Formats: sequence, C-alpha cells, structure tokens
Amino acid sequence: MDALQLPPTHSAPAKECVILLHGLGRTAASMMWLALDLRREGFYTVNQGYPSRHKTLPELAGFVEKAIARCRKKFPEPTPIRLSFVTHSMGAIVLRQYFSQTEISPHEHILLNRAVLLGPPNGGSEIVDQWGLRWFFRSTNGPAGQALGTDPLSAPNTLPSLPLEFGVIAGIKNRQNVLLPPVPMPHDGKVSVASTHLAGQAAHRTLTVSHTWLPTREIVRKHVIFFLRNGIFPPQA
Repeated sequence: MDALQLPPTHSAPAKECVILLHGLGRTAASMMWLALDLRREGFYTVNQGYPSRHKTLPELAGFVEKAIARCRKKFPEPTPIRLSFVTHSMGAIVLRQYFSQTEISPHEHILLNRAVLLGPPNGGSEIVDQWGLRWFFRSTNGPAGQALGTDPLSAPNTLPSLPLEFGVIAGIKNRQNVLLPPVPMPHDGKVSVASTHLAGQAAHRTLTVSHTWLPTREIVRKHVIFFLRNGIFPPQA
C-alpha cells in the first residue's frame, strides 16, 4: 500500500480531508450526518463504505487506501493534504489494521492530522467472546466480526495503536440490552467504556449516547469537529 508521512515544505496551505469509516454491519449512510457537518465546516470528506461482514480485517484495510486515493485525486501533488479520520465501532479496528500494514515514506505529500474513534472496541468485545463461534453470529458478522474478541491474541489486543493524534468518545447507557450477552458496566449497549481506551489517546470523553446512535447525535458530532480542529474535546458543562 502507499505510505504516509509528513509532507515536504509547501507554500500553499494544506487542504483538509476527513475519511469516515462505519462499523460492523452498517453502511456509509450511518455516517451521513457527520459527513454533512464536516463539509459545512470546510472539510473535504470521503464517507467510505466497505463490506464489513464479508472480508477479513487485512482485506478491509484496503478500503482505507481507496479512501486515501480519493483524497489524493481531489488534491493532487504538490498540494499538501491534512488527513484525518472519524470511525465508528469496528471502523477503528479497520483503521488500526491499515496502519499496521502500511510502511512510512518520507516522500508523501500527506500530513497525518487527527482521528476521533466513536465507541471503538479497542480492547475487544465481550459479545464476540460469548457468541463469536455460534453459527448465527458467524453467518451475519463474518471473519472480521469474529476477530473482535477480548482474548489477548485477538485483533484489537494485538494491533498497534494509531500513529496520529486521536481522541475516543465512549457512549453510556444505564441498562443491558436483553437481546445481547451482558457487557460490563458502564457501556453503550454493545461496547464497555473500559474497552474503548487505547494506548496513546490524547483525550477520552463519555457521552450519554447508545452505541448505534453515536455517529448521528448532535452532541457527538460537535465533539468530533471540535477535536479535529483543536486536538481536545470541548469543556464539559
């Protein structure tokens, strides 16, 4: 895959591109409201879809490269590109997988900027621990979904952290989903707050939002934009 690194010195200001990666079993439509807000703020956005239930994590990482290629096409050299990411749920693991298999080159015109991870299972998912081997889970969530357990050898626990500044937003809700295996409290219904943490995070924020709706709630979208601009989350009231 093409490599990323700080760009050489340019006189022109960097253009800002944000790549959005949805979660397991979702589509790019789930990130639509975030993409619209980001465009209003002047970011060029690539809301990248990918077949989350049908391919392995290394295969899904190729869709990150496709999204980066769209940024390059929009802003060809020598225009420098300030590249950021917003992920939901498994999208964070796909992004970590991408950077784990990407060599760094000193010749790129892309500047890695920031990322915001929404409800990421960075420590794995207890739901996968309990259901991952069952036929209905395998058939509906595929090989990437099965790789998201909490075992020390699982993908979330063996992939490296991210090579850019990033913040994490974890959702909180006050009850268990009776249709799913129990998740340690506090959690967002699917991912525990404890599992969202990742070494190297610049900021971590909990918001009273359930896992499914993290990309769509206005308060979350405002936090995302604030972090991409400032590298911190807004002060809490």
